[in-house]
Formats: sequence, structure tokens, C-alpha cells
Amino acid sequence: MFERIKSLFALKPNSFDCFTSEALEVVNLATNEARSLHHNFIGTEHILLGLIAASDSTAAQALMSQGVELGRARLEVAKIWGVGGGKMAENLPFTPSAKRLLESALEQSKSLGLSYVGTEHLLLGLIEPGRGVAMKVLKNLGVTREDLAVALRGS
Repeated sequence: MFERIKSLFALKPNSFDCFTSEALEVVNLATNEARSLHHNFIGTEHILLGLIAASDSTAAQALMSQGVELGRARLEVAKIWGVGGGKMAENLPFTPSAKRLLESALEQSKSLGLSYVGTEHLLLGLIEPGRGVAMKVLKNLGVTREDLAVALRGS
């Protein structure tokens, strides 16, 4: 399964070798969320949904501590993009913002001297300024970057 996920990335070779199984699962869940909404891309908003869906992860715990629920977040994504129709692409591409988020997660981990990328690094990458639709979803749910940064430090 994870080899299939890696093949969807158009990023630097071997970028995902250091992702934990939980972080790779978030990417798989994000792909499923995009497909369930009939979107032909994977954006930061889908990664956010994947982070929430991985309910036992550090990132999910931080999000849930701020009252973020998967169903409500999914509705916000649908409000922004709607629900697509028609034929789905076999391999969904990542938006430029989603690619930057994934690369940022790797940089976050390296800057901390770690050899792995976990869900917490994905969330840190997601809450960076200019991170696209995911932050709009969180804002619509009443959650700020600062709230999540504090929640992550408490995890």
C-alpha cells in the first residue's frame, strides 16, 4: 500500500522514506478523503482530513483538543470545493501547496534533529502561513495557528 502512495508523489526521490507508518497512513487517508469528495487532486484540506481521521495520532489529538471533528471539517471542505462528479483519475496529484506542506514536514523534522517525519510534523507544516485551504477550513471551525501550535506543544 505505501509503495502505491509513494508513487503518487511528484516530489524529491526518497522524500518519504523517513515518514512513519502513521504519517504514510495520513497520506493514504487524505487520498481516500479526496476520492470520497470526488476531487481530482489532493490538497492541504485533504491532508487535514487525513490528520483528523488518524484519530490515535499526535496531530489528531491536538486537532481534537481544539474541537476539530472530522464530520464538521469534511463539511467545510465540501462548502469550499463542493462535491465533484464524473470520472476520477487513477492517480490523484498533489496541489503545489500540499507538496510544500509535505516538504515542510520533512524540514521541520530535520530541524529538530529527528530521523523521521510523524503526524505532528505534518500538522506543523500545515499551519505554516500561506498553507492554503486547510487553514481556511480551520478558521471556519474557529481554530487558529496559534491554538494548534500550543496544543502540539502540550502533546
